[in-house]
Amino acid sequence: MKNKNSKKKPFFASFLEKQVKDPETVKGGSGIITIPERDTVTKPTLDLAQTQKYPSDGDDDVQSV
Repeated sequence: MKNKNSKKKPFFASFLEKQVKDPETVKGGSGIITIPERDTVTKPTLDLAQTQKYPSDGDDDVQSV
């Protein structure tokens, strides 16, 4: 039986620590920002494309009692 008081580090904790040796060297983001005056409004016809639900998943089927 395993000792519940063991000091072994969880797998994901050690995995994440191994990914970055020195956190100070990590650089993120960029200096690019959007300017509200340059933002554009899209047309409603271009905004209609979207991911559709798979038609045969059966979630919306009516259950008969």
